[in-house]
Amino acid sequence: MEGNKGKLIRSLRLKLCVALTIIGIVYTGFSCYRSYNKTKIEAASFIDEELAQIASVIVNYDVMLPKSWEGPSLRRRIFRDLNGNLLFPHHGSQSSLLPMPSLNDLFDKHQEIMVAPLFAQPGETFYFPSMIEDGIYTVLIKDKRVRAYVSTNKAGIRFVVARSYDLLDEVVNQALLHSLSEFLLLLIIYVPSTIFLVNVIFRPVKKVASELDARKHNDLSPIRATKLPSELDIFIESINRLFTKTQGVMQNERRFIADAAHELRTPLTAISLQAQAIHEGDLPHEEAEKMSQLKQAIARQRTLTNNLLEYARSQCGHVLKLQNFSIKEIFVEVIDEIGFIADRKNIDLGLEGECDIQVYTDRTNVKTIVTNLVSNALKYTPDGGRCDLSCSESADKKVVTIYVDDTGPGLLQKDLDLVFNAFYRVGGDSAKVEGTGLGLSIVKSACDEINGRIELSNRNKGGLRAAVTIPKRNFA
Repeated sequence: MEGNKGKLIRSLRLKLCVALTIIGIVYTGFSCYRSYNKTKIEAASFIDEELAQIASVIVNYDVMLPKSWEGPSLRRRIFRDLNGNLLFPHHGSQSSLLPMPSLNDLFDKHQEIMVAPLFAQPGETFYFPSMIEDGIYTVLIKDKRVRAYVSTNKAGIRFVVARSYDLLDEVVNQALLHSLSEFLLLLIIYVPSTIFLVNVIFRPVKKVASELDARKHNDLSPIRATKLPSELDIFIESINRLFTKTQGVMQNERRFIADAAHELRTPLTAISLQAQAIHEGDLPHEEAEKMSQLKQAIARQRTLTNNLLEYARSQCGHVLKLQNFSIKEIFVEVIDEIGFIADRKNIDLGLEGECDIQVYTDRTNVKTIVTNLVSNALKYTPDGGRCDLSCSESADKKVVTIYVDDTGPGLLQKDLDLVFNAFYRVGGDSAKVEGTGLGLSIVKSACDEINGRIELSNRNKGGLRAAVTIPKRNFA
């Protein structure tokens, strides 16, 4: 038998949920990555544009830059201090009375944007080669990335407008965090929504399956596919055609059984009357014994014929006649009708408990159930045994359970379910107890008619227990 794991693997709902979830995750992840990448590019573009605009303002509006920013390749000049002393350039750079800005100030003085000469002062790191072209560059200052725009003003002084990548990193990190938050939020919403919607889509299919399970065994009416997805139309049509074929086969089987039983009943009745008319006491011993055996064979054949007719009727179904009655009444009637079998085998047949429980259901079906169960119990209970009838109701008083207990041999585990099949007999043709194999099948059909359930189990004390659970009030 296939386990839950196998069913889960074959589940179409699971496959749809997984497929839609994967598509959603991939699409959402790609969208978040694209948003993050776009933000990163836009932030870098914003920084480049900002640096270019500052440099353009310095150039276009002739912002005065100190001559000390000129590079070492320019002609050397002499300056005087306030006391008239000459100042000479040292190490290829110009001396200056003003503090010289440096790109290091971005981190030493925590400046956001820095405008500094292109050429570093003595003792500082040279970040740009002397012949570098104007434009945007990325340099590493104190192990940190810096975006720098190299430009030249109208006086030929070269300068750099620089900004640290801290702003860009902050914007990018916020964009990444935002993208991840959106991704997780969409997953939290999308995955449960996908599972819910798939279940909603399959709900009509599940409803039809539940309706089919709740059907009676002889209900083969077509399935209405009006509320099902159109993709299942061909499947529903195939099932309905199968129902039609099965119904035809079952009707032919019932008709054959009923016709055969009816045809057998007439000659059996005539033979039985003729046999009953012969008094065994008027015959010699040998002929009297043969006549007795003949009468027993006729009785068994009549029983088989009656069982066949009852089985055919149970398979065809009938309109339920619901009425109030007591379970005890049924027990008493059955004991009165077939109690002679118990007397003949010296079996103690009686009631256990009060059993006076009122029910509202089809009386004929309940009596058929009890009669066949008691008859079956008496048939298999050895001489001197015991057969008890009892009943109980549930705590909520909605269902009633009828029990028939015997002290017979019980059943093997493999036979507990098979005995409800028509014509199935424990032990087959070699069984010592005579029977038709229809009694429990008739019981099962009668239980289905009144929405009941029958279960067989072996008793701990020995013997078999038949438990029939029926609704206390049946509105079928």
